[in-house]
Amino acid sequence: MEKRDWHIVPECYIDTNLVEFLLASHSVNHQKGCNNVAKMMMESSLKDQFSIGVIDNDKRQHSYVSKFDEIAHSKHISLLKHRERPHYLVRITPAMDQFIMDCAAEQNINLQDYDLPSKLEEFTKVTKDVNVKSDRRFKSLFKALDSSKEMILLRSVLNYLNTHQYQCNIAELLNLFE
Repeated sequence: MEKRDWHIVPECYIDTNLVEFLLASHSVNHQKGCNNVAKMMMESSLKDQFSIGVIDNDKRQHSYVSKFDEIAHSKHISLLKHRERPHYLVRITPAMDQFIMDCAAEQNINLQDYDLPSKLEEFTKVTKDVNVKSDRRFKSLFKALDSSKEMILLRSVLNYLNTHQYQCNIAELLNLFE
């Protein structure tokens, strides 16, 4: 049976591919862009339900982000909690493409070994393609990045939130970042 995680809302195709890989999920609630993630969390059936948005740290953030407080952060990952709703944001700095490239650099992984460009501009073009959501090159790359410190943290945060949902403990979340 296919595992569906509609309460997890990533903002772009590469985010969707990575989140599904990290959670061994086959279906998250992909939305195109931070504004659509915010809209989905604010106005849909998720409005009063537990949800996790996965967004880039864009220069311009949706006004909904101002209703969140930061719980913790690392070099690339900020975890934010809505002040009133059971909503969380996992914000990637500066964006998912650079996050992946930095994880690869930490592990001394050559992106060209995965038939991917090693320059950010070209890499970003590939990550923006609609087909990247199911691109096997990235699935293979993600397996290789599994021991990267930031990748381990992202997996831990997503797994913790997804497992505990309405019973998330802020102290336990903070411990993940230490």
